[in-house]
Amino acid sequence: MPLPFSGLEALDSGDHSHPMTTETTQPTVDRSATVALRPITEDNLRAVLRLKVRPEQEQFVASNPVSLAQAHFSKEAWYRAIYADETPVGFIMLEDDAAHAAYFLWRLMIDQRFQHLGFGRQAVILLIDYVKTRPGATELLVSHGEGEGSPAPFYASLGFEYTGKKIDDELIMRLPLQPAAEAPPPAPPAQPLTHAVLFKLKDRSPEAVAKTAEVLRSMEGKIAPLQAIEVGVNVVPSPRAYDIALITRFASLADMELYQVHPIHQEVLTHMRAVLEVSAAVDYEGDW
Repeated sequence: MPLPFSGLEALDSGDHSHPMTTETTQPTVDRSATVALRPITEDNLRAVLRLKVRPEQEQFVASNPVSLAQAHFSKEAWYRAIYADETPVGFIMLEDDAAHAAYFLWRLMIDQRFQHLGFGRQAVILLIDYVKTRPGATELLVSHGEGEGSPAPFYASLGFEYTGKKIDDELIMRLPLQPAAEAPPPAPPAQPLTHAVLFKLKDRSPEAVAKTAEVLRSMEGKIAPLQAIEVGVNVVPSPRAYDIALITRFASLADMELYQVHPIHQEVLTHMRAVLEVSAAVDYEGDW
C-alpha cells in the first residue's frame, strides 16, 4: 500500500466549460487539448514542481516535491506528468506492484489554473488503460480523505466502489477491471434520485423517537454523495402511522449506492436494526 498522506485531488470532473489561461509564458489551454501522460525528465522537472492545487485543496493531496521524493524511494512507484497538448497541467502516480498484482492510484493532482477542464478524468482513464496491461490486474484501488471537497463523487463517476476498508484514515475504493473488448456499453445519463424511508420503532415513546431522529440527522454533511437530508417526526398518531420519515437526495443512483455502503451510514444502520420494528422505502428519479 502507498505511504501515508495519499489523499487525492480529483476536483476536475469536466462539468464546467470556461477556459483557463496560464501564465503569460505558457500557451492558453482549453478542454479541446489532447491529454497525455509523459515521463518526468530534467527538461520538464521544474515545470512539474511548480504545479499546485488551490490552498483549500492541500489537505487532500501532497505537493509534487513530496510525491517525487516518495517515488524516488519506492521501487513500485510509476509516475508521469499530465500534459494538455504541450503544457504540463498535473501529476499522477501509481503503486505498480506487479509481483503481487496490486495496483493503487497513489497520487493525482491538477494545477489550480487547469481544473474543471476534464484533464483529471482523462488522465485517470489513460492510467486505467495502462493498468489493464499489467500482470494479473483485476482491479485498481484508490483512497480518499473525508470532508468538504472529497473526491468520492469523481471516482464514483468513473466506476469506483467502496471496499469498506481504510488506510491511514482514508476510505478505500476499487475499480474492477476488464479487457476493453468486454467493457459494457455507456450508461444512460444519470438522473437525480430521492430515497425516502419510513420507520416504525419498537419503543414509540417521544424520547426514543427523538433519539433515533438525531442519529439519522447526524449523517448530514459527513457523507460526500449525500446532497440533502430531511428527517421528520410524525405529529399525528394513528395505528397506520410511522414514527420517522427520512428523505435523502443524491445526484444519481450510483451516489445513493455509495451512501449505502459508506462507513458512517453503516454505523447508523447498526442503531436502526436495534430499534426498528418495521420500515418502508421508495426510490424515485427526477429533479428535486
